[in-house]
Amino acid sequence: MKNKHPIDRLITGMNRVDFVVMVIAQLLLAAMVVITFVSVLGRTFLHVSVPDDLLFQEMLMVAVVFLPLSYVQSIGGHLEVTVLSDQFSKRVQTTLISLGLVLALMIFSWMAYLSLRQAIESYSIGEVAYGSVLYIPEWPAKALIPIGLAWWSLRILLQIIFTRARPSEAQNELRQALDSSVSHNN
Repeated sequence: MKNKHPIDRLITGMNRVDFVVMVIAQLLLAAMVVITFVSVLGRTFLHVSVPDDLLFQEMLMVAVVFLPLSYVQSIGGHLEVTVLSDQFSKRVQTTLISLGLVLALMIFSWMAYLSLRQAIESYSIGEVAYGSVLYIPEWPAKALIPIGLAWWSLRILLQIIFTRARPSEAQNELRQALDSSVSHNN
């Protein structure tokens, strides 16, 4: 097998982690559906729901939202408004993308830091979810936020430093969907 460039190996490694994280997020989404289903069945037929079902849903939603952020970044799936920037040269577009990535890195790494502080505080005081019948601790859900944001920030940093880590236009599913809908309308 041909030796890959170290950056390509790093990108491949991050992509593998993203794949595992996506599978975990999908399983957690399935767990949300199962909890809802069981709770509805219980309320309908037994007049009892799953204890703390809404709290479980909220905590699982954190994982489903924050863990896949890096994957979405890797495929160029985050929302982009390019009405104006599409009119610029490729060089200006690349510069704008780089500036946007730098700004995103500053914002999301700061958010990761602040949310990490909140998760640590929640753990240290033994915070329990408000109204929890089962005394569910808050820190695991709060810890998922800085994990997802930090991993996303790492992906952004990689894309800032190495442009080959950025998604190509062919990878952008949203762009493909929009392009295909435009071609069908013509």
